[in-house]
Amino acid sequence: MGSNLYSIGLSGLLSSNARINTTGQNTANVDTEGYSRQRTDTTSSPVGGVVLRDTSRLVDNFVSAQVRSDTSDFSYHDTYHSLLTASDSLLAEDSVSLTGYLDKAFSALQAANNDPTSPSLRQLAHSSLNNLVDQYKTLSRMVTDQENLVDQQLSTSLTDVNAITTKISDLNSKILREEGLSVSPANELRDQQELLAKDLSKYLDIDAQFNDKGLMTIQLANGQPLVMDQTPTELKVIPNSLNPKKIDLVVSFGNYNVALKTERLGGSVGGLVDFRSEFSEYSGRTLGQHAISISDAMNTQNAKGLDANGNFGKDLFALGAISIYSSPDNTNKLSDISVRVSAGEASKITTNTYELTRTDDDRFAITKYDLNGKSVGQSTIFDPSIMTPDSNGYYKVADLGLDIRVGDFNTIDHDDVFRFTPTAGAAAGLSLQAKNGDALALSAPVGVSTNSDNLSDARISLSLVTNTRPDSSAFASDGSLYPSAPHKIYFTSPSSYVVRDASGVDIAAVDNVLQYTNLLEQAGLAGEAGFDVSVSSMPQQGDEFSISTDEMGPSDNFNGLALIDLQNQSLVEGKASLTKAFAGFISYVGTKTAEAAGHAESSEVIMNDSVNRRDRLSAVSLDEEAVNLMKYQQSYSASAQVVTAARTTFETLLGIMR
Repeated sequence: MGSNLYSIGLSGLLSSNARINTTGQNTANVDTEGYSRQRTDTTSSPVGGVVLRDTSRLVDNFVSAQVRSDTSDFSYHDTYHSLLTASDSLLAEDSVSLTGYLDKAFSALQAANNDPTSPSLRQLAHSSLNNLVDQYKTLSRMVTDQENLVDQQLSTSLTDVNAITTKISDLNSKILREEGLSVSPANELRDQQELLAKDLSKYLDIDAQFNDKGLMTIQLANGQPLVMDQTPTELKVIPNSLNPKKIDLVVSFGNYNVALKTERLGGSVGGLVDFRSEFSEYSGRTLGQHAISISDAMNTQNAKGLDANGNFGKDLFALGAISIYSSPDNTNKLSDISVRVSAGEASKITTNTYELTRTDDDRFAITKYDLNGKSVGQSTIFDPSIMTPDSNGYYKVADLGLDIRVGDFNTIDHDDVFRFTPTAGAAAGLSLQAKNGDALALSAPVGVSTNSDNLSDARISLSLVTNTRPDSSAFASDGSLYPSAPHKIYFTSPSSYVVRDASGVDIAAVDNVLQYTNLLEQAGLAGEAGFDVSVSSMPQQGDEFSISTDEMGPSDNFNGLALIDLQNQSLVEGKASLTKAFAGFISYVGTKTAEAAGHAESSEVIMNDSVNRRDRLSAVSLDEEAVNLMKYQQSYSASAQVVTAARTTFETLLGIMR
């Protein structure tokens, strides 16, 4: 009986001592980050006393997984929001806004139109246009600077991710070794591993599991592995040959790489990738679309007038070359291909990426892709064999507003892919080609006059100019009208007229006239002429009106007014004016920023709630540990008394035996 009592007391001492040690360990680590409260479990022995089992961590794997998931979600939205906030703050500045520069440029043009003969007003308009170009470059540089910042942050983040996965893998080896030498779990090492997994979730949305050896494995939310048992992987950034603006990630397994899906990566890395591939690239393309729109519209309109020297207007702006990309084995073919925006067709240019492929021996297809890589609409098919290129070898793809030149179409194989984004980099490549204010073509290229002998009060006016190209209009290369072009309009009655050339030969006749606007269009001559005229009221029989390039005055501002009117036209994709389009862009940035702020705030609340749930189970409570310490101290003292009683009983028995 004494021996059994001694065993019971001794087991109680060992049990109480172990629990006191566990309580001391918990108390000592009350402020240790990632520490999970421990508990020593015991069971009753069938031969009497108590048996120590093991000291385990009080954790709920489901709650821990939820903490990691919510941490990743918050980190993603917080990163995205911080980047958007920086963009919103910059773009919201009045000194940065394109709207002010557009207003100043068109106001200066208006001033020049008030006195087209003033060199100083023309030069002021030129300077304002130059400032507008500089601002496009400034905004483009801001976007590029943010991209570079994101790239730096991404590089640092991936270095941290690779360091964390290596540590988790190393801990797997240590845990396997330590638990192989002991019956007790390596609690402290597993705490460190859990903390590393939580830190990793700040960068990526991960799924931490345990294999049949009890070792932690890490996969991304999409299932791609990061840590396999004791073997870590490495995340790397690689260039995308078809789109340098796109970030491609790979998982390196040492001897080979596997492409990483960048959709829904989560964490700060996901926020950086999404910001760069979505918002940053969207911003650059939007600014590029605006730059293309104003450049093409003003160049086209300037060509319809005469500059200060009496010459047809030249291009005011120039755009950089559109970059084309292909797979590495096709780089030798890129120099043979070029793309440009068709003159006067900028409203057809979208922010999409275009992909050129060969469909068969004669035909080619151009497919548009949005920022997410999804195809947009039907592919546009064009057949160079039935088309005529211009003098520079460009084929016009009218549906897309693009001109394409390929030195030798036979060099393009069926599996070749060529991609280009006309709007990418267009804002940075915009430049003012006009040397000075004299290049502004404010005057009309043709003038009109009313015969002083006319019987009516009707007055002729130039209504529009659509084309001044010598090869397709009434204008000769020296600026004069061809002799065969319309030179006079003679009314044979109030409701009929004839159009005569320079020799007085009738080239068209119109009867039953009800309106006196666009007379050349009614005669079927406006398209060939490249201009049209109207009269103010009903003429009388015998009234005559003349058309000549000798009728313009030095202060004419017909084309200058048309240049100013571009401010109100829907130039951007045919949907919005330049000012409204930029205002829409700023509104989009503000909306996205507010939306990101809401997501960041709500995800933080959810994350904190998950952390609190985890702490209620796993965090150390000093009050609880104090109660446990008192209880185990009393248990230890009681067990010691049992041992003392057993010893006394045993000594008494020995005394009786003597």
